[in-house]
Amino acid sequence: MPKFTKQMTSFVLSLPRFLKQSIVVGVDTILCIFGVWFAYYLRLGEFIYFSDIEITIALLSVIIALPVFHVFGLYRVIFRYSRLPALLTVSKAIAIYGLLYAGIITVFGIVGVPRTIDIIQPTVLLLTVAASRVIASAWLDKLGGGVSISSLRQRVLIYGAGVSGRQLADALVNSTEMKVVGFLDDDKLLHGSVINGLVVRDPLKIRDIKITFNVDCVLLAMPGLTRKRRNDIFDQMIGAQVLVRTLPSFSDLVQGKVTV
Repeated sequence: MPKFTKQMTSFVLSLPRFLKQSIVVGVDTILCIFGVWFAYYLRLGEFIYFSDIEITIALLSVIIALPVFHVFGLYRVIFRYSRLPALLTVSKAIAIYGLLYAGIITVFGIVGVPRTIDIIQPTVLLLTVAASRVIASAWLDKLGGGVSISSLRQRVLIYGAGVSGRQLADALVNSTEMKVVGFLDDDKLLHGSVINGLVVRDPLKIRDIKITFNVDCVLLAMPGLTRKRRNDIFDQMIGAQVLVRTLPSFSDLVQGKVTV
């Protein structure tokens, strides 16, 4: 990573949170206005100068989009760790925005606005906002020397694709220490299925899985196991030279029976 880029990255990361949010709000405002301008180009086949009508619907876009984005938490997301869940949130937010935007333009019948602008503009906004998040995530994910934060995280598997396992996977999405690369589960019917973007695999194939995904740790998220079954799993994982960490249930944590 060039020295200037590293300095810029460090500078952005060191900014107070409200300033970072202000920058993102400013970018989204520009993207709303750009979306209107580019929607006209796609609809008419030529670039236009903004008149009163275009300014009106551009301001309408900003007035609707920013509160909707705020409600959906787009300005609380840490872009440095944004992945698929953040992009899904962006899609939902813009779907609601698009319905409101098209509805208001249709109900009030703004004269001079070409048909389908209220459809094209939200589509353009979806693509540009999503792209801005992906670019920000990729840029801020880089540290000095071009080393990615994600490459420094320990790659782990979660043993147990039930409720506890899924809760644990969700909790580790933004972890700076661990990266969940899949599930292990005894249920053969689950093998090959995908849960929250993670594939459920056969624990009997742990040796191959370990090599393929460079895994050296398994998190056991099955609090209801008998002692015998738990020991069997320990022996199986240790036999494959994989570290096992057993985790209490979330209810035990909440009730104070164990501490983090």
